[in-house]
Amino acid sequence: MTNSTPKELKRASWITLSLLILSCLLWSNKTLLSGLLTFSPLPLHTALETATIVIFTSVFIVCWNAFGETRKKNSVILAVAFLCTAIFDFFHVISFQGMPGFLNATDMHKSFSFWLLSRSIVAATLFGLAINFGNSQISTQKSFAVLFFGLLITTISSIIIFFKPELLPLTYAEGHGQTTFKISCEIILIVLNLITSALLYRPANTSIKEQQGEHLQIKRAYLFLASSMMAMSEIYFAMDIDTNDIFIIISHIFQLLSALAIYRSMVTVNIHAPYATLIDSSKNLKATTEELFLHKKRLTGIIETAIDGIITIDENQNIILINPAAAALFGYSVEALTGASLNEVIPSRHRRVHGAHVKEFGETGVTRRKMGSSFEDFYVTGLTAKGKEFPIEASISSLIENGQRYYTVIFRDITDRKLAKEKLAQYHTQLSQLSTALQSIREEERKHIARELHDDLGQLLAALRMDLSLLQRDSLISEKAQKTINSMDQLILTSITTLRRIATDLRPRALDEGGLFFALQTLQKDFTVRHSIDCELIANEEQLILDDARSTAIFRIVQESLTNVVRHAKASEVQIVFECDETSLRFSICDNGRGIEQEDMLKSRSFGLVGMRERVKAMQGEFAVTSTSGEGTRLEVRMPMSVVDDRAE
Repeated sequence: MTNSTPKELKRASWITLSLLILSCLLWSNKTLLSGLLTFSPLPLHTALETATIVIFTSVFIVCWNAFGETRKKNSVILAVAFLCTAIFDFFHVISFQGMPGFLNATDMHKSFSFWLLSRSIVAATLFGLAINFGNSQISTQKSFAVLFFGLLITTISSIIIFFKPELLPLTYAEGHGQTTFKISCEIILIVLNLITSALLYRPANTSIKEQQGEHLQIKRAYLFLASSMMAMSEIYFAMDIDTNDIFIIISHIFQLLSALAIYRSMVTVNIHAPYATLIDSSKNLKATTEELFLHKKRLTGIIETAIDGIITIDENQNIILINPAAAALFGYSVEALTGASLNEVIPSRHRRVHGAHVKEFGETGVTRRKMGSSFEDFYVTGLTAKGKEFPIEASISSLIENGQRYYTVIFRDITDRKLAKEKLAQYHTQLSQLSTALQSIREEERKHIARELHDDLGQLLAALRMDLSLLQRDSLISEKAQKTINSMDQLILTSITTLRRIATDLRPRALDEGGLFFALQTLQKDFTVRHSIDCELIANEEQLILDDARSTAIFRIVQESLTNVVRHAKASEVQIVFECDETSLRFSICDNGRGIEQEDMLKSRSFGLVGMRERVKAMQGEFAVTSTSGEGTRLEVRMPMSVVDDRAE
């Protein structure tokens, strides 16, 4: 409810007081007034009631359409209330005495019943506005339901009054005038209207706040006038004796004034409010226009000076905006491409696919998306004016304006980046091939050295020991020399053992003689004995029948893992598990040590992990290390079985 100023309320109170004094003079001179009435009051009564009906109908229209499709509870209640009031007033007019040709036109009981209903609705509505019963949003469906319910009640009430008036309390008795029930109802309405006037005038209620744009604007001072004049109207109507009584005319005049006050309170305020807002807004129109011009100039400058290319197209793939950077990338001028088809800068083989991509993007409802960011798939390719193609990395966005969809593409030439990526991939491939070759050469070198140590140096040491054994049997050797020879024998035996261990570390003979499974068993037993760490091998010999290169790689991975366990893990248990199915060979190495920190895995000097990863990559497999501090480390390797089989063959 819109607050009224104290000045407006004071003016309304003076008008009310003046009308009250005038009414007192009229009440005290009823006989004189009756003598002045020389014509039938019925036409004037009909005209006044008709004007009131029109005003209440206008109030209904404004309240019902105050917020379009989004209605508020107050506006719906007011709209339905004044529509029902207008309908009851209409029936009051046509059923009043002296209106020929309509049902029982002389039945004043019907007319008074319609009068009481219409005045009760107005009084209750004004009282509800005075106590401010709250407001909330109401859906269109519910608002029409309220309207339907109000019209239904109005229709049922009208049918009962017209066809079953005997069911209602009597309001008029022939020869006696208004009944006690009618007078009692008038007194109740007078009291209710006076209470409403007091509530509307109280200063405590003049500070009711409203949410901007969400409440029906209502002037409190005019409602105060309306309720006061409704009370006076009821007093006059309660005092009339017959249909020719001048008090009926005065009552309808006050009723019309009350309706005008309600109309002024609700209708004119809501009609003129938008124009008042528009007038206030026009004061800032020039500043707003200048600000919009500055924003447009700034945006244009940003687009024109951007290093990346910017193109905006419509649904027909026609260019409607292009910046100088984009035009320069394609070798055109801005004027040459503005209005041209986007196909001018797309290779012919990509045009149909590109158009389908853009259309699909628009249909998804997504507002933005990256394009051509994959180096392996440059489906976004530009075409220069000279026919040269170049790769593009771009992002696309869309918006709908006036029902038309527009697409904006921001892009850049990534030819240099593509070349750098291709060179980097080439270098990486070469390094991987070099690493594989070095590992193969290393293994061959190890195998050669191990064979030389075992076959040549090992045989020499064995022969030397045999010679010492023959020398020990010579009885001419002194006891002292015998001790020296025994000591030399022990040294030779230790050398042979050390030589075998070194040869085994370089290249275990078990790998060449017994295969991977036997070599892993030997490694497991030797690891357990040498380091006192429980090591368990779970594998099937049939699963590990592989080619030499792959067997060597797997053995070296397991060997390097066990070496890391000894150096870093401080574990007491290690488990090696091999699994195999039709598609892949998998194995894992788990320990219960202290684990590996994530930053330690990424150190540049972690050559052990790097070497294992390169071995697995050379076999087209997958390598993963998971570790939790204090809970151990798990190394997992998976190799495609098809590759394994090909190598085995």
